[in-house]
Amino acid sequence: MTFPMEEMNPISVEARDPSAVPDGLGSRRGLSVRITTSVAALMLIAVSIAIAGLVWAARKADNSAMRYELSLLRNGLDAEQQRIAKEVEHYAVGDAIYHFAHSRYRANWVHTHIASRLAESYSHDLVMVLTPLRRPIYANKNGSVWVPSIYDELLAENIDYLVRETQFAFAEHVYRRPSNKLVFMPDFTGNIDAAYRSTFQLVGGVPALVTIMAIAPLSANVALLEGLPSTLVTVRYVDDAFLQRISTVNRLMDLHFVAGAERTGNSESALPLYDSKSKLLGHLVWTPSKHGSAMMDEAGPMMVLALSVILLLAVGVLRHAHTSTVRLAESEAFAKHQALHDDLSGLPNRVLFSRRLEEALLQARRTETCLGVVYVDLDHFKEVNDTLGHYAGDELIKAVARRLQSCISPADTVSRISGDEFALLAVSRHDVAGVTDVCRKLEAAFSEPFTIADQTLHTSCSMGVVISSGEGHTPVELLRRADIALYRAKADGRGRYVQYESSMDDKLRLSRQIERELRTALVEDQFELLYQPQVTSDGATTVGVEALIRWNHPEKGMLSPGHFMPVVERSDLMWQIGAWVIRTACRAGHAWPGLLISVNVSPAQIRHADFAELLRTILEEENFDPRRLELEVTETVVMDHTHAAMRVFRELREIGVRIALDDFGTGYSSLSYLRRFSFEKFKIDRSFITSVETEPEAAAIVHTLIGLGDALGMHVTAEGIETQGQHRFLQAAGCETLQGFLFSRPVREEIISARLRDEAETDSNVTPLERAESSVA
Repeated sequence: MTFPMEEMNPISVEARDPSAVPDGLGSRRGLSVRITTSVAALMLIAVSIAIAGLVWAARKADNSAMRYELSLLRNGLDAEQQRIAKEVEHYAVGDAIYHFAHSRYRANWVHTHIASRLAESYSHDLVMVLTPLRRPIYANKNGSVWVPSIYDELLAENIDYLVRETQFAFAEHVYRRPSNKLVFMPDFTGNIDAAYRSTFQLVGGVPALVTIMAIAPLSANVALLEGLPSTLVTVRYVDDAFLQRISTVNRLMDLHFVAGAERTGNSESALPLYDSKSKLLGHLVWTPSKHGSAMMDEAGPMMVLALSVILLLAVGVLRHAHTSTVRLAESEAFAKHQALHDDLSGLPNRVLFSRRLEEALLQARRTETCLGVVYVDLDHFKEVNDTLGHYAGDELIKAVARRLQSCISPADTVSRISGDEFALLAVSRHDVAGVTDVCRKLEAAFSEPFTIADQTLHTSCSMGVVISSGEGHTPVELLRRADIALYRAKADGRGRYVQYESSMDDKLRLSRQIERELRTALVEDQFELLYQPQVTSDGATTVGVEALIRWNHPEKGMLSPGHFMPVVERSDLMWQIGAWVIRTACRAGHAWPGLLISVNVSPAQIRHADFAELLRTILEEENFDPRRLELEVTETVVMDHTHAAMRVFRELREIGVRIALDDFGTGYSSLSYLRRFSFEKFKIDRSFITSVETEPEAAAIVHTLIGLGDALGMHVTAEGIETQGQHRFLQAAGCETLQGFLFSRPVREEIISARLRDEAETDSNVTPLERAESSVA
């Protein structure tokens, strides 16, 4: 709104008759009325818009709450199905259960050890055992033996096909061992190692959850009978107790079942319940929470009152200047706080930490006491961000900040330096023992898991410690030394604390020198790949090669990986050098059609979120068949980086490459890793092969590992073979692929090509992979 300029000029009262009405005063009063009216109108419009927005928000909140409760109910039903299936699993899977409920059926045993316990302990209403021909031989109703025909009367027509599916699902995981013994070896990905089906069904006109599970042994040592298994069928009625459990857990009001297709009123929500054939059984109905409407009911009168009050708020304009001043002062104080504290964790930042450290050094000099600086770094924090997202990473940072603060005294300081790095200033401990005691307390604190975004995270921290009496030390120097000690803690395996020593400076300088030389080597193409053949069990045919990197150092000559790979893996060079190795091996592989190319992959590569995409790009650019590429990983990858490894392995298999477990048996080898990650191959470590001729224990272990590979359907390669005796032993033991100096040292690609030409003269019509398969057969 604009006004004439003269109306905006101030009135000079002194120049006018006091008894007269000042010129323009009436018009100014009118202007004031118009402004007041306009402001009131604008406020009224604003209030109206606010009320309309409140109504809209209330309705949206109601709808959102209803959708949320619908999701809760669905998840609650799924959880209940899983819970009951887990109950049934305890009484359907077991060696004795398989024996007395299937192999040598005993009704009394079934009644005592299965049916009665399910009925009494878990409130299962009906428990039945069906023969392999899906005929009932036992029934129990509410804990009492019942006529088996109850199955035909209530269930057979609707679930017979599910029983059949369950039996066939069991049969898919039955394997025949070389001894002609049948064993059950499930590989289910869920938390239930059993073949089962679960469905809602009307049983005698009452909705019920029906669970069908194949009776199976728990141990793979139990021989199975030929044919399909018997099955355990349980019925749990969807009664008040059943629904009360779900409604209590999910806070649903008045949850009940309505049969048929009856519709609910406007004040109720409903979830349709279907059986396994998608037939509508009825609806689960509850009274939804209407927080939005409740808020509207409460806020409506207040909005009317606010309309009256708003007109009086014009008086508040007079206080605006004062309020602005106060707010400015608060803003300045907040800005000063933010300048010295970390936004995410609320801890002091590097600037404030340096100030306090400088003050502490002065105090230590005056009092002739010691202080400690501890640099703390979270181990594998990037894996949390990559697998759970940055929100989970931020929440972990805040949780770590709280836990660090709980481990120190009020006089000490914890600061977030950057990313996942923290620094601790210990001034309350005046000797080395006191500071190391703080480190042990931190280790104990990190041994407890963190719960982030409904995930339980086990994380450790690496710590670098420096002790100072204040003399001759600056904050920058102390932080540098703590960082060096932290670097050493990471190099020593993480999850520990290391106190700074002067010799660490020399080691760090050497490591950084090697890193600089490695960067030069990458630019000047000083790296070279050698290839060690992998041969069939008779040693006559090459079926694959393992690519092994060497560094042709301009001064030190040819260096093996042990001289430089530890530095590579601790730096960002691993990504570039690893990509170079894969690309170079693929290029060389074009000269060897059908030959399997094995490349070692480090944990740093597996942790990288873009590793699979990088590999896909290299294979496409080099036009290399992914089925001929085998990536070898160590047990460290699957033990320390489980989530990242599972994700990357899944992506790699989609590409088509093979994955082998290297050096199997040297670490905390576990059958669960072989089953969980489904490796195509594992390699027996040379430490076992070296001793097979002299140590019966080593020979027995190798025999067992080869048998294990055969039982799991996995390829097995023995590496490190150097004598004819080792060769004969492994050939007799049935090891399909061999590797070692006995057959060839790592050589350049032209020697591999010459070797293949010599072998081709013996049989020019068979590819290396076909020879390998023939050898295995």
